[in-house]
Amino acid sequence: MLEAGVGESDDSLLLALPQLASSESLLAFANTTIASVGRDAEIRELKEFLQADQAFSWWLWTGSAGAGKSRLAIELCRAVAGEWYAGFLRDDFQSALGSLQPTRPTLVVVDYAAQRSEWLSEALFRLSQRPLSAPVRVLVLERQAAGAWWETLQRTHRMEESFHVQASQYGLPRELGGLSSPDIRRLIKAVATYAGAELSSTNVEDIADHAEKIDAERRPLFALVATMDWLDGNGVSVDRDAALRRLNARVDGQTVQSIGGFSPARRARNVRTLATALGGVSADAYARLLLTLSPPAGLLPDLYDDFLAVSLDDLLDGVRPDILGELYVLDRLAAIGTERAAAVGLLQLAWRADQQAYRAFVERAAGDHSEHEQLVHLLDAGDWLESPVSCARMVVDTVPLLQRSDHPALDWIFSWFDTLRESISGQSIDELAVTARFRFANLVLKEGDAHRANELFTKALADCDPCWSVRSGILNNRGITRLDIGDRDAAMADFTAVIEDSSAEDEARACALNNRADLHDDDGDVPSAVADRTAVLGLAETTYNRRYIALARRARALWASGDRAGAHLDIESILATSDIVMEQKMAARLQRAE
Repeated sequence: MLEAGVGESDDSLLLALPQLASSESLLAFANTTIASVGRDAEIRELKEFLQADQAFSWWLWTGSAGAGKSRLAIELCRAVAGEWYAGFLRDDFQSALGSLQPTRPTLVVVDYAAQRSEWLSEALFRLSQRPLSAPVRVLVLERQAAGAWWETLQRTHRMEESFHVQASQYGLPRELGGLSSPDIRRLIKAVATYAGAELSSTNVEDIADHAEKIDAERRPLFALVATMDWLDGNGVSVDRDAALRRLNARVDGQTVQSIGGFSPARRARNVRTLATALGGVSADAYARLLLTLSPPAGLLPDLYDDFLAVSLDDLLDGVRPDILGELYVLDRLAAIGTERAAAVGLLQLAWRADQQAYRAFVERAAGDHSEHEQLVHLLDAGDWLESPVSCARMVVDTVPLLQRSDHPALDWIFSWFDTLRESISGQSIDELAVTARFRFANLVLKEGDAHRANELFTKALADCDPCWSVRSGILNNRGITRLDIGDRDAAMADFTAVIEDSSAEDEARACALNNRADLHDDDGDVPSAVADRTAVLGLAETTYNRRYIALARRARALWASGDRAGAHLDIESILATSDIVMEQKMAARLQRAE
């Protein structure tokens, strides 16, 4: 269920605080029947964020699936009740965020940021521009601070606007890690107590060992999964996915028992599949979907259909948490006959309903279940005849998530691109095909095979139009491989090619300048190193991180050459630049102290 955000509501912005209390939803982040364990330090950090001097500030917290980001946000909202109006922003009110005029301190939590990056970026920019009558904080939650969504959020390629957005960022993205071993054991005991089971110390250690085997990161979700798996009484599962499948089977079984009847249960599974692929969907959005997309008769229930003990609202949340829901959908694709046909049709419907939300789901699924045999069928659900560029972008964004260069899905991806290019010609498709090969080469580079990566970058360059933005990235990374294999002059040539390319974006040029300056530093050529760092600072549209690197390393070069006054000026520039973040300023102070 959804309850209103903590504190007095602002009529223009309705925040929600999800709350569940049933044993069936024990794994959901909104279920607070089991007390939060081991996050006191993180809550203190977030309270300091709320008490910062700025009228408006935002902060990204990242973490892999099951780390507890959403649960931490709920605990924060409850902890500041009374002083702050706090809760999760609902999609229905996303347009109100940028124009918010709060009457009291307001904390807005935005989850699934990757599928909301465009309007969220606009809201952050607008909030950073306006005087506010009360403090506003936006806590952004996502898996990682990387990729197209992160660039969109920061408005990377709009220098003046990016400056304001980054200046209002409280700190560098904060990654939420796992729990300590003692906290894992406390959580295991709490789950068992809730379930009415008594555990001996040996039982606790057995469950903790099981939890560590299925998740070495010690994420709280998997301590819950391991405990419930052990309490099942049928012996522990052999691996993470086996434990998740048992839980999915239990959820499905409970739904069938609550609903009664084969046909209603099938339609309930269909709603869950669709909603999971969209990251959850509101009742209003579901009604619009039924009206505008006209799904086949019998595939989905009407908005007012009665499921007896199971509400449609609950089904529209999808299967949570994410890692459980992703496996639920992938396993439905592994079925045969009408079950598989329904799953395929529902994913195609999800794509038509909201391409951005579906692409975000696919990225999460690829990150969590990269080895699942049905993963490529998630990629194939898009309508490549109607929206080939969007489909191609989804495929390209999946490549780095596969994590290894010998992944079988890569053969499918490159064959898919070959087929697509035969059917549809155009610069965008050709550029995305080269980008896929670039990202494949990056996988090889991360695996330490610099020679093979160098060859792949060179082949990609041969098919790359000089005007394409990906060319600068290929040259920069090929330069890195050339350094690794000892061809220093060729590396210098690659970096210089980016610097001298009039079509290169400022960010790519800044990267190349910093790389070339490092080579000058190694040669003891201080004037050339300083000149390259200075050129970075003269670029109109580059990120604070490139400018910080240029200033910090130019300061060291100036100091080494005897220009102590110039070195101090660079350090002072770092401290005086509002969009250089707190952690980098602390490093600059340490550098000044040296």
